[in-house]
Amino acid sequence: MVQLFYYENRGKCCRKLLNYDGYPSKIQLFPYEGWAHPASLSYWVLKTPWWSRRRCKIIEVCGTKKWSTKGKMSDSGNGNMVITGKFKHHVGTPDFKLTLTTNVSNADFQMGYSITGVLERGDRKKGGLEMTHFAMIKRKGY
Repeated sequence: MVQLFYYENRGKCCRKLLNYDGYPSKIQLFPYEGWAHPASLSYWVLKTPWWSRRRCKIIEVCGTKKWSTKGKMSDSGNGNMVITGKFKHHVGTPDFKLTLTTNVSNADFQMGYSITGVLERGDRKKGGLEMTHFAMIKRKGY
């Protein structure tokens, strides 16, 4: 049954899997080893309004502190989704780009993840974005 779910939903639209798992979705963030800044363990909560398919609200939870912002969701096809936005409380790296995909590896699926991706942060005005975290969303029941 679990392997059937893996093969049926691999490469599907991210929105369909997020709707199946239910909103709000908890996005777990794991720091990338190549990032030179200290990174605390945090997670994001992704909420979408019923009236829009492109807008979303992102709540960043880091310890006991919470920050929220609005983001834009765009479906790239082939099971990929890009969420972009800007946090006002981040001084050096306000902009972010979260790329999610349903094309997960078999090992990630066995650990309970249905959607994986990367988080890039930086300042678009000064240069660009660099990869800071790995993003994972667990499937329902984990």
